[in-house]
Amino acid sequence: MKILKKVLIFVFVCAFLLLGVACGTDNGTDDTGGGTEKGGTINIFLPIDSDSETAFKNVGNAYKKMKKAQGVDVNVVVRSSQDPQGYYTAVDGLLKNPDKQDGDIIQANTVSQYYGTGALVDFTPYLNTPNAYNGNKVWKTTLREDAYRADVKTQHIYNLSMEGNAFVAFYNKDTFEEYGITPPTTWDEFIDILDKLKNEVGYTAPLGLNFDDAGLESNNFNWVLQMYMDQYFRDMIDAAHSQEGDYSYIPEIDADDVWQYDPTDPTNDSPSGYTYNFTRVVNEYFKEGSTFNTASARFAELMGNLKELASYASTTYSNVIIRQRFNNDALTVSNTQKFELNNRVAVYLLRLDYITDHQKSLGQAMGKPNGVVPTDELSDMLGWFKLPAMPNNGGAGAPAADNLRTLGGPDHHPLALVNRNAEKTELCIDFLKYLFSPQGFDEYYRHYKNLGKVCAMQCYLKDYELPEEVSIEGETEFEGDCSTNPYRLFATYYSENTGILATGGMLQDLVNAQISKYLRAESGTEWNEYGAEILRLMKDAFPNYAEWRGLKETSLDWYIGSDVSFATDPMKS
Repeated sequence: MKILKKVLIFVFVCAFLLLGVACGTDNGTDDTGGGTEKGGTINIFLPIDSDSETAFKNVGNAYKKMKKAQGVDVNVVVRSSQDPQGYYTAVDGLLKNPDKQDGDIIQANTVSQYYGTGALVDFTPYLNTPNAYNGNKVWKTTLREDAYRADVKTQHIYNLSMEGNAFVAFYNKDTFEEYGITPPTTWDEFIDILDKLKNEVGYTAPLGLNFDDAGLESNNFNWVLQMYMDQYFRDMIDAAHSQEGDYSYIPEIDADDVWQYDPTDPTNDSPSGYTYNFTRVVNEYFKEGSTFNTASARFAELMGNLKELASYASTTYSNVIIRQRFNNDALTVSNTQKFELNNRVAVYLLRLDYITDHQKSLGQAMGKPNGVVPTDELSDMLGWFKLPAMPNNGGAGAPAADNLRTLGGPDHHPLALVNRNAEKTELCIDFLKYLFSPQGFDEYYRHYKNLGKVCAMQCYLKDYELPEEVSIEGETEFEGDCSTNPYRLFATYYSENTGILATGGMLQDLVNAQISKYLRAESGTEWNEYGAEILRLMKDAFPNYAEWRGLKETSLDWYIGSDVSFATDPMKS
């Protein structure tokens, strides 16, 4: 198969590179060792805000100064775009005509269609070479795995990420201290805390979790649902992994003596560590008696737990209102302004990067200089904890204890390198090695340090601690990312395309309506009828989904119960 041939060639080439055999790469250079004696200009073009732009300029200036001391003339130019569509158009034009436009380091996730085409530099061989700016350690070993995710189709690496996001539960430290509450480590403790806040303290809706259309489609409830789906259905990676005879099988990584399903390993389904068969995913989900789909007993158990969680949240709050209510709680404790308990939220479920918004909105409300709460004050006020795993998972999935994987992963600005020529690649790789080093990270965060702005994202540089001035107390290292589970094909109900039709309208709207009805129904309501209706809607929409995905076969029956389909690539190209 085409993918098998590509990956085998890749493995063969990398083996020679690691043995020190001089062989050329599509990067236009055979020198992957780091360090350069040649100067030139490095053009960084990213869709970033003014703070990030300044941070990159700090890194560029420090690198330029260091190289000048070595007798190497280097210039680093940083420019940004605040227009997402304009940026996409610009970098697409750049890659089509690289000789006519400036731009070397760009945002990777806007140009993924160019992966494997030769337009972008494959970082794979360079990551296996020493980084002179980090003790000559092999570059790859100094980074967390999520910093260099392999492309699923090519198994090559075209993006590098400095930091990543995660989904957590924020809380006000003074509120917890006032009522003798400590952050939970188990699901039962989490429910007990919410119960105390609602029924003993008097919060009307202590939990910030919204059920409006935004919350169900792409906001915090949707993310919570995906995380717990991964816990309950982690074993989908075992059921769907490529087996001998499958079109997707790669012996070097998929053979039984190489890869085994391990539910205790949060990185067991790393995209570079195994492959899965798309048709096995579809078959396992839709076949008669499946334990994975919405009509299964496992799914009913999952939704029962979520319904209990939802009982501590408002059924009418939007995410904007929740944010206001959470800010009100913090302001109340600070004695800046008084709010009744029915106007406050004690625990807010959201992404880590929310902290910067919270710091700014509180700073403005409290009249702080520059409209920002100093990081040390924010650290005294705001804390967060990882969402705990549910106690049950239908006897399958992942073990409950300490093994709930977050949703988030690499940040929104992974870096890609335009493949121009050997000399330019050598220069840019050297700069990126400097950027991904303690010195480079120090220079990057110096701007935020000077402003007193918090940076709470996961740091992907190992053995590096964020400066005290930009960090607040809380866990920022998370094992695994639930988005790597192939179950996510269905976890969002085909929502990678919100225009998929089912009988009666758009699938996502129809499914969300069923979830919303269940969450709002009185206590004791069974999930069964809702789950059965969602499964019917998803089956009905599959032909439209298949057409959109570019599948050869649009009939669901083709994917179910036939070994023939496992050996056949379902994609048209």
